[in-house]
Amino acid sequence: MDSLKNIGLEMVRVTEAAAIAASRWVGSGDKIAADTAAVDAMRKRLDSLPIRAEIKIGEGKKDKSAGLFQGEFVGCGSELLYDIAVDPIEGTTPTAEGGPEALSVMAFSGHDTMFTTEAHYMLKLACGPRLAKAGLSLEFPLDYNLKLAADWLNKPLNQLTVCMLKRPRHDGFVDVARRLGVRLKLIQDCDVSAGIAACLPDSGIDIQYGVGGAPEAVITAAAIKCMGGFFQGQVWPNDCPDWSEPILGVEELVKGPCCFVGTGVTNGSMLKGVRWDQRSPITHSVFMRSTSGTVRFIESWHGN
Repeated sequence: MDSLKNIGLEMVRVTEAAAIAASRWVGSGDKIAADTAAVDAMRKRLDSLPIRAEIKIGEGKKDKSAGLFQGEFVGCGSELLYDIAVDPIEGTTPTAEGGPEALSVMAFSGHDTMFTTEAHYMLKLACGPRLAKAGLSLEFPLDYNLKLAADWLNKPLNQLTVCMLKRPRHDGFVDVARRLGVRLKLIQDCDVSAGIAACLPDSGIDIQYGVGGAPEAVITAAAIKCMGGFFQGQVWPNDCPDWSEPILGVEELVKGPCCFVGTGVTNGSMLKGVRWDQRSPITHSVFMRSTSGTVRFIESWHGN
């Protein structure tokens, strides 16, 4: 879909604007103010574009934030062309505390192609191109998937690394991984970054697993689709597992061509955070396209 490519740079400017606005609150201790600033900057930039798009899934309701809300329309165009999944700050706590890996992220695709849900959370399984055809699935228990991955990669379990959010709901998963001797990388926030890291050859992460935000699941699926990896998600209603919920692959979460864009708010393993040269911000962003498999990094110097 050429129209996705044509608006790509404009969408980079959207996450740049949100990241710059959020960066003024890094280390402030006020994650609500940081999130509000990012949302306002993102909405203002989106509404200036000659497009029409629907926010299919976002953070507003779950976090009681300023938006952007599911069902909201953005852009000043007349014809509805795009779906958007958005998180103005993926990592409000690291932003407020000056921690790592905070991003402004967004995925976009053609209209009526993106999964949407009222649920807050999804169980996720992500891995990179090396494991994309290994047969991993949320249909299987975690220990089976970990053994399957190690066999496919031809390495012992104690050299396999799985990344999870450090949450009490994951205690059982952590016990399974430790019992097998698998390496664990437990993170406090930013599971979009973790899903993308599973696709990067030098990240040291083989698999991302666990329950995180539903908007982040759709955004991660789009990024992984662009990178040729593997992703599945399963709605996790009301913080409790419901194994009758369907398992959704990449094509169920984002149908057809899509793009992913992200800009660093704070320094991370993939992107640098916003830096300031005198009064001018410098941003570091990534733009991905599923149709070409292109992953393009962009460093931008912005005027006063």
